[in-house]
Amino acid sequence: MEQTRVFIADDHKLFRDGVKKLLELEADILVVGEAGDGEEALSLMEERVPDILLFDINMPRMDGIQLVRELNNLPYKMRYVAISAYDDEDCLSALSAAGVLGFVLKASGKVELLSAIRSAARGQPYVDPRVAGKLLTSFSRRKEENDQLYELTPREKEILYWLSQGLSNIEVAEQMVLSEKTVKNHVSHVLKKLELRDRTQAAILAWRIGFAQLSPGTLSHILEYANN
Repeated sequence: MEQTRVFIADDHKLFRDGVKKLLELEADILVVGEAGDGEEALSLMEERVPDILLFDINMPRMDGIQLVRELNNLPYKMRYVAISAYDDEDCLSALSAAGVLGFVLKASGKVELLSAIRSAARGQPYVDPRVAGKLLTSFSRRKEENDQLYELTPREKEILYWLSQGLSNIEVAEQMVLSEKTVKNHVSHVLKKLELRDRTQAAILAWRIGFAQLSPGTLSHILEYANN
């Protein structure tokens, strides 16, 4: 059985020890190292070569987000799972932009932690369900920006997201496995509901309210939550 190599970075040794013992019970996971702060973690990465970095967001000397940004410059790539006692929306947005695949609260249980690690190992996103719900409600709290955005269907929101990433109708159609004609119809509906003149205005709106800054993985979780 191929094992997923996990490195733990957290400034609380008791927490690291607990997580390490939990992970060592799993046959498909191998803990290859640990660090008590961001700088120590960075210095050990090339030596330990983990598949997954499991890290606390708030660490001394170098916080988790800065650590991920530094690691993104290394010649090899790993995947990231953030763990935190807090579900701050601005922090979640920054993590998503940095390419973090998983986010788990420290109040979460064993099932959520293992799901996040295994999903990240497969290249798939995982967000604690309570966090996904918070991300969705955070958009609702921004209604003053443009109430009409929240009248869009989940599919129309996805269309808006891909437009904001600069994709053409053909590229959106390929991304969403739709016909180009269907995409054109959805774009028309989006513009009409938002009372906007063109795609450029729609993209500007998406960036202004923070919708466009989401990673595709986080977007999928939000749309899935909205459909349930």
